[in-house]
Amino acid sequence: MQIFLILLLIIDIIMIGVFVFFYMRFKKVFELPWEDIKESIERAQELVNELKKLKAISEKGPERDLKKEIHLLAQQGYSFKEIAKKLGVSEAEVELVLASKKKY
Repeated sequence: MQIFLILLLIIDIIMIGVFVFFYMRFKKVFELPWEDIKESIERAQELVNELKKLKAISEKGPERDLKKEIHLLAQQGYSFKEIAKKLGVSEAEVELVLASKKKY
């Protein structure tokens, strides 16, 4: 019976040592500024949402204006290359817009 109790005491001491070892090893994780991290993540999510809104707006509005400008410049006699250079887009994009029958 005494041997069993001594064996349990030795196992307890070993377990305490293991817990202390792991605590010391992962102490940095426990000390992280979790509130700051949470606030940073929330702010990043807000910025992502704002970017999504801006992207949605830019996909609707300026694209139509760009197509209008391409058609106007083409009507004025500019070449694909000249239109692309003026508007800062590729010649292929200009050609694609002009190839579409839909005018704005």
